[in-house]
Amino acid sequence: MENLELLNRRLSSAHLPALDGLRFIAVFLVIFYHCGFEAVPGGHGVMLFFVLSGFLITWLMLKENEKTGTISLSGFFKRRVLRIFPAFYAYIAVTLILLWLSKRDLPWMHALSSVFYLSNYFSAFNPESNNAFSHTWSLAVEEQFYLFFPLFFLLFCRSLKRLTTAICAVIVAAWIWRAVLVFGFEVSGGYVYTSFETRIDQLLTGCVLAVVLHRKLLASMWKFAVLNSLMPVLTLSVLALSVFVSYRSLEYKSVIGFAFEPVLMAILIVQMITFSGSGFWKLLEWESVKYVGTFSYSLYLYQQLTTSIVPNRLAGVPFFIQLPVTIAVTIGVAMASFYLIETPFLDLKSMTLRDVISYNRLKLTAMFTRSNASNEALAGFLAKQKASRTIDGITTILTEPKSESNK
Repeated sequence: MENLELLNRRLSSAHLPALDGLRFIAVFLVIFYHCGFEAVPGGHGVMLFFVLSGFLITWLMLKENEKTGTISLSGFFKRRVLRIFPAFYAYIAVTLILLWLSKRDLPWMHALSSVFYLSNYFSAFNPESNNAFSHTWSLAVEEQFYLFFPLFFLLFCRSLKRLTTAICAVIVAAWIWRAVLVFGFEVSGGYVYTSFETRIDQLLTGCVLAVVLHRKLLASMWKFAVLNSLMPVLTLSVLALSVFVSYRSLEYKSVIGFAFEPVLMAILIVQMITFSGSGFWKLLEWESVKYVGTFSYSLYLYQQLTTSIVPNRLAGVPFFIQLPVTIAVTIGVAMASFYLIETPFLDLKSMTLRDVISYNRLKLTAMFTRSNASNEALAGFLAKQKASRTIDGITTILTEPKSESNK
């Protein structure tokens, strides 16, 4: 019972540091796979991202709904645009420029599908296409989910019981549809891997986890899951076994693995929230791990480029040198993206349109005049903004605790 109470206390806090640690793990599964470690389940790093995204988005929606009785669609989409679009379109621009400068063929159709967040279906029907835009399929799936789920949530949020049932119904429908596609229509594994309707249940698994925890359901199951700090080892062992079988059977992977493994990841999220402050699992709360986890989005964007370019530039250099250089360059480029592109736009999430205009006017004035008066005006404006901040859908004042703000 003690660990269950610990879980509830941690869930009631404003910030869940274990999530940054899990993002770190997810993105480095992808990075190491692209560095040539084929035994590393990079695809399961993406799956973990899906479950985490569904959980976090729903958790924050539930808090906003509890506070205001609804959620703001305009606020939600504004925050998603500021969170996702700037870094994403900057990546596309940088990639096209690099390809043009290097006089390589430009994969225009793949790039165009990425621009409109349709690259998951481009990849589904063109599985042989492997280039700097190939990884954008997962971002397309998430963006399509962001268009669907807020409306779905609004439809059922007056009754969390109905919301729980509705989410579970869609999850089961996705399981059945995948089985029909695999065994009935014999569609390609590529389509099942990248299409929205065959991966939506993994995001929704995170969503239903958030609703179940918010409603304090399945207490007996969670009590067993957090019985002691060794329970995550059991979860990881079962997950590893399922991953092992998935790599040897496409049918198992597409029908059973894609349904079962997100559930295990959801359980693991609960266990890590509970135990990340103790024992071996403290590594999830190491400052360096949490720090890198905060810019996992930019890491995921640019690793597709860096894990190709750096080894090519270091051809002939021993792999044990190539690997750390590749990782260092990837982190460096991602940090630049985070601080130069992501962060300035994230700062605008709590502002109205008038605030955004005022901020940019004051910033440009301070930049070009370099006068004390303009700097003081900008500092005063920013101080005023800090008095009321928005964290992914919940407007709070300074007396409110810090909340989870990253994807």
